[in-house]
Amino acid sequence: MDYVLKHLSNNDNEIEDVYKDGAEYIIKIRIWNGTVCCLKTIQCKSIMYNDELVSEFGDIILENGTYKFMTLDNEEVILEITADDILAVDR
Repeated sequence: MDYVLKHLSNNDNEIEDVYKDGAEYIIKIRIWNGTVCCLKTIQCKSIMYNDELVSEFGDIILENGTYKFMTLDNEEVILEITADDILAVDR
């Protein structure tokens, strides 16, 4: 997963959709090259999606089990997920 987060950070990626899948969530991301990547939470405890901000994100920061998808200037959090893990899945 570290590879996926590093690959997605600092690129021109957009969060396309966030939706519930059973007890977990799927985050659909359109990568800078046009392909779509889906991430699935594992043991999600909380999720906050600020859809008032643009969906384009810069870095993904992991702090104490919380994944923060930051705006391009890393000033605000677009998507914040507290979970045991986030895995790339096929959708």
